[in-house]
Amino acid sequence: MCLLIAFLSMLFCAEANAKSLVLVLSDSTRVYFLLDDTPVMKLNEGKVTVESKEYAFTDIVRFYISTTDDPSGIETLMAKSGIEMQADRLVIPGKVKAEVYSIAGVKQEVSVTSTDDMTIVSTAQLPRGQYVVKAGKASLKFMKK
Repeated sequence: MCLLIAFLSMLFCAEANAKSLVLVLSDSTRVYFLLDDTPVMKLNEGKVTVESKEYAFTDIVRFYISTTDDPSGIETLMAKSGIEMQADRLVIPGKVKAEVYSIAGVKQEVSVTSTDDMTIVSTAQLPRGQYVVKAGKASLKFMKK
């Protein structure tokens, strides 16, 4: 309860130019929720839910409202499309055909698995660099660090 009150206080005290809610996960992944979209954060039985995405409370190292972490370019498109970069994989909403290409346009061999509600593209075997993922009708650029 105290955490929820602290979060609400941060939200109300955040400047008008705050750009995103940032969750930092235990695997160092940062998950961005654009404040333009007014994300809703709920805490319930050890789980945190933001915009229908659920995280174990123990997996969240910290969260904050940021005026400087503005997901731009690649991250903004991913945030708006619902595609998430999680460690060495891309998580795409829905069951879609997904292909990955190097920035030079060469198709990359990646593992793709699908369920009815998500498609997972493993990026573990890709070297660092910039890539394009074609997922259904969308094409988005991402960077493997």
